[in-house]
Amino acid sequence: MQDKMVFKYVGKVFIVFSLLLLLPLLIALIYKESVKGFIIPLVVSMSIGLLLQFIKSDNKTLYAKDGFIIVALSWIGISLISAIPFVVMQHIPFIDALFEAVSGLTTTGATIFGEVENLNKSILFWRSFTHFLGGMGVLTFVMAIIPLSHNTKSMHVLKAEMPGPSVSKLVPSLKKTLFYLYFIYLALTFLEIIFLMIGNLDLFNSILTAFSTAGTGGFASFNSSLANYSLFNKYVVAIFMLLFGVNFNVYFLILMKEFKSSIKSEELRLYFIIFITAVLIIFLNSYHLFKNVFEAFTSIFFHTSSILTSTGFSIGDINIFPTTSRIVLMLLMLISACAGSTCGGFKISRLIIIFKVIKRDFLKVVHPNSVRTITFEGKKVDEDTIKNTSTFMFLYILFIIIIMFIVSFDGYSFEITINAVISTFANVGLCFNISDFSIFSSLSKIVLCCGMLLGRLEIFPLIALFTSLKFRK
Repeated sequence: MQDKMVFKYVGKVFIVFSLLLLLPLLIALIYKESVKGFIIPLVVSMSIGLLLQFIKSDNKTLYAKDGFIIVALSWIGISLISAIPFVVMQHIPFIDALFEAVSGLTTTGATIFGEVENLNKSILFWRSFTHFLGGMGVLTFVMAIIPLSHNTKSMHVLKAEMPGPSVSKLVPSLKKTLFYLYFIYLALTFLEIIFLMIGNLDLFNSILTAFSTAGTGGFASFNSSLANYSLFNKYVVAIFMLLFGVNFNVYFLILMKEFKSSIKSEELRLYFIIFITAVLIIFLNSYHLFKNVFEAFTSIFFHTSSILTSTGFSIGDINIFPTTSRIVLMLLMLISACAGSTCGGFKISRLIIIFKVIKRDFLKVVHPNSVRTITFEGKKVDEDTIKNTSTFMFLYILFIIIIMFIVSFDGYSFEITINAVISTFANVGLCFNISDFSIFSSLSKIVLCCGMLLGRLEIFPLIALFTSLKFRK
């Protein structure tokens, strides 16, 4: 591991992150609120970043493990700094503030605040803005502004942060790739803001809702989430949640006018098949619980979109759904949407690969001499990717079980414990029988924070950091 270069790059992340704090600081000035809560983390982040820039290293090469460690250290660091505004301005314990900050950056949307309407405007903005930053990735944003490395090894950082089993450059230049990704991200966000304002939502709340939708986060500026939004805006958010759950490579192909290639995506097809199937099953199972068929369809369409994309917005009480519907929604939490999107969860691409491996192994038992290759999106999947996908699935389940065991000591029911762990680990936030996470102990909140980071960074960066520290010791 290139220790000096790793810390130097982490320092660059801290510098850029400190500048991003100017935006909520400006909101505080506009609404005549205290700016101390943003000045302190700004100074802390900038100071750490500048100090780390004094580190000198002749070797500027980045290796794959370095990319994982840069991502892990950066996310842990900015999570700690992001908690400071909540402590200073809302006067809550640091553990609660850390939970809120991690939930925001990992785009989980689980909250410790029971009454969000009492929060300052600048804090409300900060919560949703962390979703927007975390959705595409903080380091992805940094690399779009300044290069982390003068060689192609910066790709290791992008691969370590972007969700999904594989990340590739859309164009030969990494910087141009990031430009296209952020252009699509910003364009969709801006488009949603326009539509929400057409639906008579004010500018401030339109921006906050769009930020949370873009990052598939779920922090809302109202206690009732989106329940009081107009019918038009409920469908606007539901549709945009689905759009942000699509692999951004598909949008790039559309941008390049390669429409046939975009439609041929295996993952995209299965994504919409899963969504439509889930809506139909839940509708048939629970439509009788609503006043009329249209109200039932609206609620089911919205909540299915919200949970499949790991967003976590709500327009009503999801506890009314029967057991069958709850099981379907729980499965959607675990699966989530496409790789290369802003969603959390296991990802549909991995699901496709796992099922194809199972099919291949089954056929090999029946026909031992047969040779079959696994393809995904028209390309051969190498054995390393298959191995990594299987390892990820094992670790995904293992960490959920470990976190469940620790959280169970709080003494809550089996259902509450499972819901809390899965909704945070899968970065969904919305779960049954839990309105806010302030009920859990400090230990459980810390463990759930770890779960949110493991889920968002997809386990390997944090394992790389842990093993690096262990070997060093």
